[in-house]
Parts: sequence; structure tokens; C-alpha cells
Amino acid sequence: MRAPSKRDECQAMLDILVEGFMSDDVPAYREACAWLRDFADQKNIEQGRVMRGSNWYTPQEFAALRERSRMHALEGWQRRLKNDR
Repeated sequence: MRAPSKRDECQAMLDILVEGFMSDDVPAYREACAWLRDFADQKNIEQGRVMRGSNWYTPQEFAALRERSRMHALEGWQRRLKNDR
């Protein structure tokens, strides 16, 4: 008998998730949700993604997001300075 792969383990957790939801088995549902969330987080980390808020970004997307935020803040400060004059 072969050892279960990550895909088999993931599919089993998805099955538990669905069964737990359908039969109102809250503890099993919660456990499957937590396992799947941790699994997805680990996959994102392995692929080099970073989290901001509750969203995952590639380093390039994250750099663009930071630049957009910086420019937006700069425009806000410039608008405030202009209105104060």
C-alpha cells in the first residue's frame, strides 16, 4: 500500500469539509477548514507570495501595491496643502 500523497490528504479534507457542512458536524468542519487554510498558506509561502491584509501577492504585485499606496498618500497630502493655502 502506498503512502497517501498531499493531493489525497487534501481531497480527504475537502470530503470531510463537505460532509461536516451537510451533516452539521461543526468540529469536523472547523478542523477541515483550519487544515485547508494552513495548507493553502503553506503553498503560497512556498511560491514566494507575501500576505497583506488577507490577500496574497507576488513580490512584484506587492511592490506595485506599495507604490500605488504611496502615490495615493502623496496626492492626499498635496491636496491638503493646496487647500490650506
